[in-house]
Amino acid sequence: MNLPDEHQFSVMQRVIDGSLAVDSIEEFHEILKIYPDDALLYRKYADLLLEKHRLTDAVQAFDKAARLFIDQGMNLQAIVAKILQWEIEKPTHEQGLQFQRLLSTKGSQYSPLQRLWANMRYPELITTMLRLVRIRLSAGEQITCVDDPANEIYFVVSGTLTETLSEDCRTEAYRSGVEIEPRFIGPNDIFGNIFPLDETTVNTTDVSAVTHVELVKIAKPVLLEACRKHPRIEDLLRGIYKPGNEDGCDRPWQTVRRFVRFGVPTQVEIISPVLRSQESSPPPPVWTGMAVDISSGGMCVDLGATASPEGQISLKGRTLQSILKLGDNEVVLTLSGKIVWQRMQKTGKGANLLIGVRFSSLSAADRKLLIGYCTGK
Repeated sequence: MNLPDEHQFSVMQRVIDGSLAVDSIEEFHEILKIYPDDALLYRKYADLLLEKHRLTDAVQAFDKAARLFIDQGMNLQAIVAKILQWEIEKPTHEQGLQFQRLLSTKGSQYSPLQRLWANMRYPELITTMLRLVRIRLSAGEQITCVDDPANEIYFVVSGTLTETLSEDCRTEAYRSGVEIEPRFIGPNDIFGNIFPLDETTVNTTDVSAVTHVELVKIAKPVLLEACRKHPRIEDLLRGIYKPGNEDGCDRPWQTVRRFVRFGVPTQVEIISPVLRSQESSPPPPVWTGMAVDISSGGMCVDLGATASPEGQISLKGRTLQSILKLGDNEVVLTLSGKIVWQRMQKTGKGANLLIGVRFSSLSAADRKLLIGYCTGK
């Protein structure tokens, strides 16, 4: 697969976020030749092997994904890969010990949740892993509702969600001159108002999926039982929990600091003279698409199916204006830029035109706004 670097990156991102389905094991081999050490791709590859009932190969792929995740500081993702591996082939006691030692010695301790897993002793880790339930949700599905019983704690494996405070909290903040926006949460974040474990609690936020998400959860009664058997589990969890949130208007769990690149699907309009078949045409049309990968430096835009000749001519190097609609269209950001690559992506209904856009120099205000959006802050 001899694609330019930008195209390779687009393929990798779309495979990881699920917008590009690869059903061929041979085709996946070709992608892995380009990115041999990408843990997220190996996890997708292992999932495909499991789906195809290639169980021996799936065990090996989940094992490699787990080791790559640990190398990349993704402790929770390594644990989920191991759970899937061990569901196929039950581990020996020594294999379990080896994984726990690897997690404790090489696993990252940069964030609170990373430290939670890396600092668990072997019996604590295995007890917790055996009680994790994996769930997958589609964009738009709601996970928790304000004032509903808080019966579970959730750990975000992949995907993006929004967490919105109650109407009472937003009203009180507005009276104080503060406007509270929904917060984006993502991989390695935690939600669920479970403390105290032995008392009834309610959710203080609405949480909904923005993209496809993978979570693992533990029911509160099950967690309480595990903590009675291994009290350090509760101690470790409380170590990353912020007490003193009686009114429910502050996030009880620390939100992970995000890298600048963030996979939040964002509606975008593209205006450019090159998106016309003839220079003498009327003013250029507005093309509506989805920024499937965005950062402070640029974005990949899926313009959807097109029957026009733009997909067959070179757009590379042409200037444009992009209008990004952030946060449910509440903020509109207009940025100039240049098309640095293009390609047609085959789909089941035809072909979509993808373009890679590099932003021109941003003003300080635009840069701050864009980074704040990309990082969920």
